[in-house]
Amino acid sequence: MKNITISLILIIILGFIIYANSINGQFIWDDKYLVRDNVYIKNFTHIPDIFTQGIGSGSGAGRQYSFYRPLQLVTYLIDYSIWRLDVRGYHLTNILLHILVASAIFWLIHLLYNNWFISFFTSILFLTHPLHTEVVTYISGRADSLAVLFMLLAFIFYIKSENNKGYLVIVCLSYILALLAKEISLIFPVILLLYHYIFRKKINLFALAGILIIPVTYILLRFTLLKSIISVIIFPSTSLIDRLPGFFVAIFNYLKLIFFPFNLHMQYGKALFSFSDPKALLGCGVSILLIVLAYRKRKNDPLLSFSIFWFFITLLPVANLYPVNAYMAEHWMYLPSIGIFVILVYGLIHFYRERRFKMLTIVAVTSLSVFYSFLTVRQNIYWRESIPFYQRTLKYAPDSWRLHNNLGLAYQEANKSEDAIRSFRRAIEIKPDYAEAYHNLGYISMSLGRKEEAVDLFKKALDIEPDLSDAYSNLGAIYYTNNQKAEAISAYQKALEINPNFAKAYNNLGVIYLSLNRKEEAKRLIEKAIAIDPDYSDAYNNLGNIYSSIQRFREAVSFYKQALKINPQNASAYYNLGLAYEALNQKAEAISAYQKALEINPHYAAVKNNLGILLDIQ
Repeated sequence: MKNITISLILIIILGFIIYANSINGQFIWDDKYLVRDNVYIKNFTHIPDIFTQGIGSGSGAGRQYSFYRPLQLVTYLIDYSIWRLDVRGYHLTNILLHILVASAIFWLIHLLYNNWFISFFTSILFLTHPLHTEVVTYISGRADSLAVLFMLLAFIFYIKSENNKGYLVIVCLSYILALLAKEISLIFPVILLLYHYIFRKKINLFALAGILIIPVTYILLRFTLLKSIISVIIFPSTSLIDRLPGFFVAIFNYLKLIFFPFNLHMQYGKALFSFSDPKALLGCGVSILLIVLAYRKRKNDPLLSFSIFWFFITLLPVANLYPVNAYMAEHWMYLPSIGIFVILVYGLIHFYRERRFKMLTIVAVTSLSVFYSFLTVRQNIYWRESIPFYQRTLKYAPDSWRLHNNLGLAYQEANKSEDAIRSFRRAIEIKPDYAEAYHNLGYISMSLGRKEEAVDLFKKALDIEPDLSDAYSNLGAIYYTNNQKAEAISAYQKALEINPNFAKAYNNLGVIYLSLNRKEEAKRLIEKAIAIDPDYSDAYNNLGNIYSSIQRFREAVSFYKQALKINPQNASAYYNLGLAYEALNQKAEAISAYQKALEINPHYAAVKNNLGILLDIQ
């Protein structure tokens, strides 16, 4: 018991040490859609939406994914309720989940083999291996750690249920949570059958049937009540024979990365290979040898046999037997790698049992863990900042239009407009029908005051992808600045038809109605924007403007203050707050508000004028 306690404490400490430098990492890749711009995670009233819609439905652009992972979004919802958009909180949760997975691995292996050496060092190698940074350091990688954690817990309590049938309730609950985290959890019943086969355990048909009801129900729900999430049934454009060599190339690469984890990166793509490729031949040969070995050792060496079969079976959901979005990905090894680490440690246990080699074996495994830890700390840097992340990834996938587009967005956020334009144009060169890149190029043109060019680009994006709600929203913004209010209203209404949860479109449409003196409609729309996104600073500012327009200045002040509580850099809210204070004859407070507005924007002419008049009066 003492060894177990010390082992778990070491796992926790080491997990925090090696991932400490990931805490301040930025939102990267899909984090923008799943976390930063996702209105569903900003209000608990959106829980029904989370459980009935796809994972990307709450993003500002209404981005669609054919993934149903409500548990992942619920954890973001909890994170947001604590941290808001402080990225450190999301990274901390990912680290905690990874530590819990490593602890669950220790528990499972100790339960199966009752061997401290195998349990502890397998969990340590898993914890420290840099291959898993894509799950831990990348916030959107959380689905894997959640799914694996609950599958491991389900497996642990399934084994314990052999002596206490009451544990089957925990098994079922854990498995449901695993399925709600990620689709790969469908493989869990196969793992249970493998357990019975290798360890010659008698099957409790009643218990197994009860567990099998869960994935069957899940599949039925996905294709009936949740059918809209599977927006398009993908018909393979390639045959299984075309894709199969890629699976063996992936096997070869995965094993290589386990033992030599260098040049790790995000984008492997949908490359096709032939059976004449040396990696495909080697991968195929190694697979056959390992499977034959596992079959022959199933009776006298169940640990080795179970671990080999675990590796191959848990890879099946992402083996590209049915088309997936890449031939391999590092995060797909999160569950299968457990089998390889068990084999690795198992190979050393024979030396550990020899007294003369015992300490040397511990030193060897510890040194390997230190080596992996060093590489993980270094790999965390890759995920920390957007621009270096995309630049480095492009070295491995130079023709990825999505990478060029995302690099353009990172440049745009860093106010590097020319670099952003080059990246968006490069994305369009590679993929001439890439609507998102046309839209992003249009947004840059709009921000640079090139309105006609921006309108052409937005319309081009909509020709390619008619349901691009952001393009309609930005067209509405240009029409409004051109005083084409009818066209602007039409554009925003179209954006809302496509994406009914588009808070920005509601807010901007409300601003137009306010300018037309249709105050009740404006108030309703802006309140709708706030209901969708309770932390929408500009919406509170505009709601304050509505109340100011009907001379309810005290209520206006409260809305301006709420806007500033959310975004203390909102110079417009400080200006409007100053105006409200002036109307209430609170000149000192008005002066203070104007001064803060000028601290944020020293060139704010209207503020300078009003402040000058007030100071002159005083």
